[in-house]
Amino acid sequence: MEITFVVEEAGCDSCAALVRDALEPLGEVRSLEIDEAADLATVTLAPARPLDEAEVGVAFAEASEGTGHAYRVRPGSWASRVSA
Repeated sequence: MEITFVVEEAGCDSCAALVRDALEPLGEVRSLEIDEAADLATVTLAPARPLDEAEVGVAFAEASEGTGHAYRVRPGSWASRVSA
C-alpha cells in the first residue's frame, strides 16, 4: 500500500528533510517533491503498518516545534492505493 498526500508549509529543502525525518519511523518515504513557489511538498509513503492521517498529523506537529512552520497534511489530499 502507498499513501500520497500534500504537506503544507514544507516548500524548502530543510523543511523537506524535517518532514522526511518525521515520516521515516512510520514507513518508507518513496518520494518527496517540493514546490518552493507554493510552499508545499508532495509525499508518497509506503507505511510499515496501517496508518491514518491523524497519526501523520501528530508526527508533523512534533516536527514543526521550534521551526516557525506548522507542517500539516493539506485537507483532501490524502489518497491511498495498493502498490504493485
